[in-house]
Amino acid sequence: MIKTKALKTKLKQTHIVVVGCGGLGCGTLVSLALLGVGKLTIIDDDRVEADNLQRQILFDLNSIGNYKCDVATAELKARNQTIEITSFKERLTSQNSKKLLKEAHIVVDCTDNYAARLAIDVFCSKHQIPMIYSGVKEMKGHISVFNYKGGKSFTETFTNDQNLFQNEDCNDANVMPQIVSMASSFQVNEVVKILQQASNVLQGKLQVFDLSKNVFRVYNLK
Repeated sequence: MIKTKALKTKLKQTHIVVVGCGGLGCGTLVSLALLGVGKLTIIDDDRVEADNLQRQILFDLNSIGNYKCDVATAELKARNQTIEITSFKERLTSQNSKKLLKEAHIVVDCTDNYAARLAIDVFCSKHQIPMIYSGVKEMKGHISVFNYKGGKSFTETFTNDQNLFQNEDCNDANVMPQIVSMASSFQVNEVVKILQQASNVLQGKLQVFDLSKNVFRVYNLK
């Protein structure tokens, strides 16, 4: 286990790409900035909307209509002036993934878009870059890691499961802010564990929680 001082050094040397700047992305980005990550890349082509403010903690009423990437960059810089931030107001696809994800040490999937998720996975699998995945639905969330230390990719693990993952959407009226916050915290925790080279990284496992039943479980993935 890396000690705290060594972890801080490792964080400063790490480039993390966060795809999606909605509820999951906002929570993840704030935590990573406060932890002291050296370089962040943010990818999102959407603008801030009033209906999503309860879940997207980087934005307020004054942000409405502005690009999420622009507002997020300013807000994160206000919290950590030493961080290097690059943003792309683009939707990630298989055609631009090489440009947008290049030089990443870890990619955090904060999308609710299946096509973008597949593009992330294909790139990360090819280049053996850890991909940290999370999804939320109603009062439930789940987190996993793929492509870590030669482990299986997302598509290898969930073959023919497109319908399952297309049902994830933070805009679902039943998704509460605390669900998104918890899921993003789990994602950031996996970042720390990967940098610490911990033995319990969620590669090959699925962390599931259901706050309506106070249930937390970890399942082995085939």
